Amino acid sequence: GGKGASIDDLLGDLNTSMEKMGVHTTAKGQCASCGKCIVGKVITALAGTWHPEHFVCCVCGVELKAFFERDGKPFCEADYQKLFSPRCAYCSGPILQNILTAMDRAWHPEHFFCTECGKVFGSEGFLENEGKPYCHEDFYRLFAPKCTGCGQPVKENYLSAVNGTWHP
Repeated sequence: GGKGASIDDLLGDLNTSMEKMGVHTTAKGQCASCGKCIVGKVITALAGTWHPEHFVCCVCGVELKAFFERDGKPFCEADYQKLFSPRCAYCSGPILQNILTAMDRAWHPEHFFCTECGKVFGSEGFLENEGKPYCHEDFYRLFAPKCTGCGQPVKENYLSAVNGTWHP
């Protein structure tokens, strides 16, 4: 190679020189990104071979050691989570481990709690009012009609009489 020689010419010359010295270089395929032959380290992924420096996240361009795939494209973990992970209805953060689905929304399990007291729901479940979850105790205290006789929330059957609501 002389002045202005391309990198491909230089690599070709190097390959020829190495062959003459008895060092055999074998092409390991063509890079799916640049289309050039791969002689050194190779990454085989997504039905192709790549120069390691050319196997990058399709969003941010960082070189990938591990990757997530979507629609045949490689993503780094951060961009994949940002774009495709379900979001918690409480904190809007990506849900990476356990997911709780309630009220047609996704939640981190530790973020699904009573709107009023903050207690995480146990086996008794929750009751909903205006799109917000409440424990039974707070729901009945806040929203149930109160008995005219004793002042306690009326949870199930009740009587309406004498301008009031009553436990039966």
